[in-house]
Amino acid sequence: MWIEWSHITKKYNLTKNRNKVSAQKSNIGLLDFSATVRAGVTVILGPEGAGKSTLLRLTAATMLPDDGRITYGSREGERFIWSRGSVVASDSTSLSDWHDKIAYLPSVPTQRYDETVEETLLYFAQVRRVPSPKKYAAECIAKWGLAGWRRTSVSKLIGPVLKRYYLAECFVKSPHILLLDEPTKGLDPIGKQILWQEIVHQPKERIILISTSNLAFAECADDLILLENGSCRRLGRKKYLTACVSEGTVEGWYKAMQTFSNLKILEQ
Repeated sequence: MWIEWSHITKKYNLTKNRNKVSAQKSNIGLLDFSATVRAGVTVILGPEGAGKSTLLRLTAATMLPDDGRITYGSREGERFIWSRGSVVASDSTSLSDWHDKIAYLPSVPTQRYDETVEETLLYFAQVRRVPSPKKYAAECIAKWGLAGWRRTSVSKLIGPVLKRYYLAECFVKSPHILLLDEPTKGLDPIGKQILWQEIVHQPKERIILISTSNLAFAECADDLILLENGSCRRLGRKKYLTACVSEGTVEGWYKAMQTFSNLKILEQ
């Protein structure tokens, strides 16, 4: 699997009221962003407003870029292009097929279900045609510490338990491409440990993109992308980038990069 972003630009028009007069201000999400990632774990870093969440939303095909295109490819030679032009050229089946290969968790999830934890996870395992879906869903429930809530409606879950459910939902789908926006936000320490183990033991052919402000968690990465002002400032293997600083850590490398930019320290 691989993903190529070619000259992606995305701008938002923000409406502000000044003296009861509405004015529109353009805010850049991404500006001529180009990069390529392959299978493995890629962590996206950058200050607030750098374009991290925008990049994941575009890659999840939930939002169209204003310009440029995103190309997804598989080892079997399949290819799908996501751009304004390709939406007209592509049939709905093709788009649906690629959506089925992707699992996306935004930083603030909005979907809530009246069905129970057990029912929803079994449903997603069946839809994705996971082998032995009932067994797989049960294992996922146990792994994420949700056994005590398996018969609880998802709509009634709160706090760290709800965050664990959303993460379990992503993994039970067994996606080819997994997109996680601030996955440790609102997660308890045990949940973070479970997430770390899940990430580092994922199939090697899977693409995992993670946007995070947790520099310690970013150590799970194989590759790092550094975003600044909507553009790709740095992309490379974590082991080579962090080898350039005495600490040998992602946090040390990120701090060092600030010497040459206006980046702010990410909150832990």
